[in-house]
Amino acid sequence: MYKSIRAIMISLLALLATGVAGQKKVNTPFARYGIGNLELQGNSRTLAMGGISSGIRDNLTLNYLTPASYSSTDTTSFLFDFGIDYAMAKLKGDGLRYYSQDITFAHLMLGFPIMKGWGVAAAVMPYANGSYSIGYRSEGSGVTGSLYELHNGSGGFQKALFGTGLRLLPFVSAGANIFYMFGEETRINDFAFTADNNHFNTRKQGTSGMRGFGYDASVQFMLNLSGGRFIIAGLTYTPAYDLKTNNEDVTMRYSTASTSIFSIDTLTHAKLSTTSRMPQSFRAGFSLGKSDKLTAGADVVYTRWTKASLPGTYGTYIDALSLHAGAEYIPERYSNYSFFDRIEYRIGCRYGEGYTLFGADELKEYGITFGTGIPMKRSRSRISLMVDLSTRGGNGSIPRETRISVGASLNLYDYWFIKRQYD
Repeated sequence: MYKSIRAIMISLLALLATGVAGQKKVNTPFARYGIGNLELQGNSRTLAMGGISSGIRDNLTLNYLTPASYSSTDTTSFLFDFGIDYAMAKLKGDGLRYYSQDITFAHLMLGFPIMKGWGVAAAVMPYANGSYSIGYRSEGSGVTGSLYELHNGSGGFQKALFGTGLRLLPFVSAGANIFYMFGEETRINDFAFTADNNHFNTRKQGTSGMRGFGYDASVQFMLNLSGGRFIIAGLTYTPAYDLKTNNEDVTMRYSTASTSIFSIDTLTHAKLSTTSRMPQSFRAGFSLGKSDKLTAGADVVYTRWTKASLPGTYGTYIDALSLHAGAEYIPERYSNYSFFDRIEYRIGCRYGEGYTLFGADELKEYGITFGTGIPMKRSRSRISLMVDLSTRGGNGSIPRETRISVGASLNLYDYWFIKRQYD
């Protein structure tokens, strides 16, 4: 137990070092639209399996995407899961190439039982990343000369949640999460005349902060067959929810000439307090396999972004569909002879549609995933590793982005509720 406490403290210190509200600063032009680039959701295990979650439930995994799974938590256990993520993206288009990379906090989760068949969990994770940097030059005419445009974005949004799952019947579990979404994004647009310092340049800066509550509700149906085989189906529904929104927009003109008395001049300044409407979402899927040996499953996720209302954002919203599939294989979980037989091997794939148009074109993403779960000595704890290789864009006017994400998480399982027989 004390080793687990030590590991948790180290993880919390690492979390403070990276920043609980830290966002991936991987610049991508797709983050300019909507509320930014949506982060992959799930833990290292489910992400390595293509992002499936609806049919995942066991006493070693905190599956916050399907809160009905919390009911599988052991009555004497405490689960803690901390993850970090490294991402590198390569952008190619119009004869240009650009690389960006960053490492940051991925998730922090903990869970424990209330009683048999009733568990609770809490988690915090990134939701959207608003980092981008886009610059290009256009040739003018007359006295103005060429114009250089630079568009920068920063910040992002996070989620913190608390949930519970209850086994209603031997074959039915239900659960719910209450989550709080919060964060802020800043967008700066500079328009500079590079040929002559006597011209005034323009900066348009907008900041949008959002915060508010929402909830997820889910149900899982479990069918146990002979020989340890199983089939699990799940459904999760997130209703539309409102977020308090504060927008601030500033337009300034400035001159780069050192002798100018009008170095900075504010032209407009507006503040607006309003309400944003986030879309409803449906997730459904299944898994099947054999306990402690094989798990395979698939998920479909549909989000109605056309019903969203997000003042202060840029882009045309469209409904988004994503498909996920994956599998996990364990040669021999309880082998006393081979360490490699106890390792969990995972593989998956995914397809996703963007929730905003890029110009007039729809953004599509394809990815393959794989990873492992490495058991720790004389423990049910493990270290999980995940790799996600994806590509999106490349059609119409959309540049092609190739991305690699590498995730690592420490999943601690400890018996914290057993009374000692001896001191």
